[in-house]
Amino acid sequence: MVASLNGGHDSQYKFLIYGRMGWIGGLLGKLCAEQGISYEYGACRLENRAQIQEDIDRMKPTHVFNAARVIGRPNVDWCESHKVETIRANVVGTFTLADVCKQNNLLLVNYATGCIFEYDEAHPLGSGIGFKEEDTLNFFGFYYSRTKAMVS
Repeated sequence: MVASLNGGHDSQYKFLIYGRMGWIGGLLGKLCAEQGISYEYGACRLENRAQIQEDIDRMKPTHVFNAARVIGRPNVDWCESHKVETIRANVVGTFTLADVCKQNNLLLVNYATGCIFEYDEAHPLGSGIGFKEEDTLNFFGFYYSRTKAMVS
């Protein structure tokens, strides 16, 4: 599916974005539109290697951004009873996309968010103290979190 393309601006970049329905994926598209960068949302499930290659062959992107994930409906609790679907999309799909990008000599930027950190004594709820990439993951309560940590 083509979102909006470069708004008439000339751009040396073409971004292929996965995760159109998510918060980060949606923001990436808006940022591209505002900056006049040509972009398109991927049209396949990341577990499908052939379809990823078709997206790349059709669009010929300069960069690939992955903000796709399976989180379930209505929330991450869904992942607890759908572990196969969760690991297939969040781990196998991400690694498949990374491998296809490597084979096509494309830069892949992967976004992994959600439920990786839990408030603790060093980061009390409401304190405004945020987590850093260097912090040790401390939330393994949800299967969704474990799949995101596997990829990270």
